[in-house]
This record gives sequence, structure tokens and C-alpha cells, in this order.
Amino acid sequence: MSLNEPPKNKMMSAPPTKKEFHFAATTEHLAEVVMAATIEEAEALYHKIKRPIAPPQSTAPVDAPETL
Repeated sequence: MSLNEPPKNKMMSAPPTKKEFHFAATTEHLAEVVMAATIEEAEALYHKIKRPIAPPQSTAPVDAPETL
């Protein structure tokens, strides 16, 4: 540190443009964190990127095994 230079300002000069919005896990989807300016934008983005916990299962009937 030099006596000729003032100490550098380490404080934030402006708030961040985007915030983190956390969406909790449900029985159907994994938890997600979304960066957005507003909650409305975050919800719209979350509905586009949400991931199911398990892959969808088919509803086709399973054939019973034949008995010998």
C-alpha cells in the first residue's frame, strides 16, 4: 500500500441485476436455482427447465410370462 494512493473501495457500488430464486423439490421434480430479475421471469424460466425425478413410465400393459 502506498501513501500516494487511497485505499480501494471494496464495497458494492450497485445492486446485482439478477437475483437467485430457489425452487424446492417436489415429488415430481428436482430442486432448481434460477437467476432472474423478477419472480415472474424466474417462474417462467423454471417451468421451461424443470426436470422430472423419474423418467415417465409407459402405461402399456405388460404381457404375463408363459408357464411351462
